[in-house]
Amino acid sequence: MHWTLFAARILVVTATEGFRHDSIEVAESTIQELAAAQSAEVVFARTNDDLRSHIGFYGISAVIFVNTTGELDPVARQSLLAWVTRGGTFVGIHSATDTWHSSPEYIEMIGAEFASHPPDFEATFRIEAPSHLATKSLPSPHVMLEEIYSFANVAGDIHVLMTVDGAPVAWEKRYGNGEVLYTALGHREDVWQSPWFRAHVRGILTWTLAQQRAGGRRRAASSP
Repeated sequence: MHWTLFAARILVVTATEGFRHDSIEVAESTIQELAAAQSAEVVFARTNDDLRSHIGFYGISAVIFVNTTGELDPVARQSLLAWVTRGGTFVGIHSATDTWHSSPEYIEMIGAEFASHPPDFEATFRIEAPSHLATKSLPSPHVMLEEIYSFANVAGDIHVLMTVDGAPVAWEKRYGNGEVLYTALGHREDVWQSPWFRAHVRGILTWTLAQQRAGGRRRAASSP
């Protein structure tokens, strides 16, 4: 019998109460494949009931919202915000900013609120943080067909990682004692299947696991 030792347990949330992206299935399989390559276990919350079952986020190293939409469970929202504030690691992908529009606290945590988008077009992505784990392996500029968001209520403390036409489409920020990363890419199935975006997701997972290890060291240092 072969046993796998997982370095982390990542909760991937794909629950929706609004538009549901066709790319969710390929997104789940991509994240699971890339996480396994880094010895991380992935568990999924595909419905509100699944999300409620993880309230408290016990034993979870990081939470990734992938193409979530709408007003998900409000008790889970409060639990998530408290968990991140205490030092949790949160990643939002694409329509994670089209989630919980009713919550200024969630919008502040993720860093912006989805406002609108034009039809998909061949966008030029430019890396603004070439040394960041999420973007350091990405050639820049890179042209790719994708749905590009415009945002409202953009937080003033975001560290921009990537832009399109000068506007941020990926960033990092802090929320309380927690770490947050968001990327607006990931609308299309072919984007998830592209080597460039897969490298971006791989880098995001590397960043996520680095935050998990750093958080463990911070907690250990603060223990009596």
